[in-house]
Amino acid sequence: MSSIPAPGYADGFHVVVAEDGSLPARELARLGLRPGAHLRLIPEQRPAARRRTTGALATTVPTEAVDALIRGLDEAKAERIASYRDATDQA
Repeated sequence: MSSIPAPGYADGFHVVVAEDGSLPARELARLGLRPGAHLRLIPEQRPAARRRTTGALATTVPTEAVDALIRGLDEAKAERIASYRDATDQA
């Protein structure tokens, strides 16, 4: 299904929904729309509220687990460096 803008409204047009949720017939008629016209309504997209995420996970992982991870990473790095040195010494 495709939609074709009404003549003279290549960029569409702006209609405000009334407080009771209706689309005022007078407003639609003013835009040249007649009974039986098919409309495609797209809700206005508002930018999502930006949440501050700094420290959001700070309390979800125990400090001990973080310390163990850092120790493991340091040990793995030291092993890689040692194996690289051994490989270059043998070459």
